[in-house]
Amino acid sequence: MDNYSFENIRVLVGDPNREVRDAIRGGLYGQGFRYIMVTDRMSVIETAVAANKVDLMVCDTVLPDGDLYDVVYKIRHNELGDNPFILVTALITAPTPKMVKKIFDSGCDDLIPKPISTGLLFERVLNLARNRKPFVVTSDYIGPNRRATPQPGTQQNPEIEVPNPLRAKATDDTSAGDLQAEIDKVANVLNEQKMERHAYQINNLVERIVPLYEDGTADETIVPRLDRLLYVSEDISRRLEGTRYDHVGELCQSMVNVVRAVRRAPLSPDRKDIALMPALAQAVMCAFRPQADVVALSRDISATVEGRTAKDAHRQAA
Repeated sequence: MDNYSFENIRVLVGDPNREVRDAIRGGLYGQGFRYIMVTDRMSVIETAVAANKVDLMVCDTVLPDGDLYDVVYKIRHNELGDNPFILVTALITAPTPKMVKKIFDSGCDDLIPKPISTGLLFERVLNLARNRKPFVVTSDYIGPNRRATPQPGTQQNPEIEVPNPLRAKATDDTSAGDLQAEIDKVANVLNEQKMERHAYQINNLVERIVPLYEDGTADETIVPRLDRLLYVSEDISRRLEGTRYDHVGELCQSMVNVVRAVRRAPLSPDRKDIALMPALAQAVMCAFRPQADVVALSRDISATVEGRTAKDAHRQAA
């Protein structure tokens, strides 16, 4: 048995059923956990995560005011709180393949069907302390790698060993400051990998979108692709600040501006905006490669976009 002490682990239990909440709290308390918050509201969970007061979450997939998927996704993508490595065990009442896939796609660590025993729950929590899976990053996902082998024909993304707050605190092998420093360090690695994956997806989306406009077959089905392109472009712009890729922020914002312009009139966009998209996509992708001329290329394209924006504004004012 590992020499673990759980008294300093901050646990957040979320469940719509009071009896279930009380049973989980009692079971964890009996195993040595002392900081246990219970709630039936996702808003309370979001507030606690934002305040950096959670190491381990044990939560039903659905609470009256929210879905666990959305919260875990935001945690993993560093959109909520300061620790994208909170351990998350999801509880599910009536699992279906679709629901199971959805919650795992959020980046949670474990999923346990209800009804559960507190003994089983503790065994699973103990396993997370001992054997946390390394993370992988794609344009759509940040979380534990659950594939033993890569799928044929797919790119194998590198595994990243991530901090385990549960193990660190249970073994008392690091100070709070050192743990947060390690969290911040690895979060930066994930952030850079996310931007690189986004850059390639921007190029792939543009390669699928532009031909539809060029051959005149664009219809309403193009809107979801434009929405995805806009989201990825905005997200990469958000992530750039303060990183070694900060110099391409202007270029990424130019992509955002062009996609927004196309999105306003998706079936009749300005052809000059469509013509700009491939060059912007290529420049964004090149920005994440060691090329000396990226800064100059970024400025040239950004100046072109700004010139178009200024002309459009002048025409509208006239």
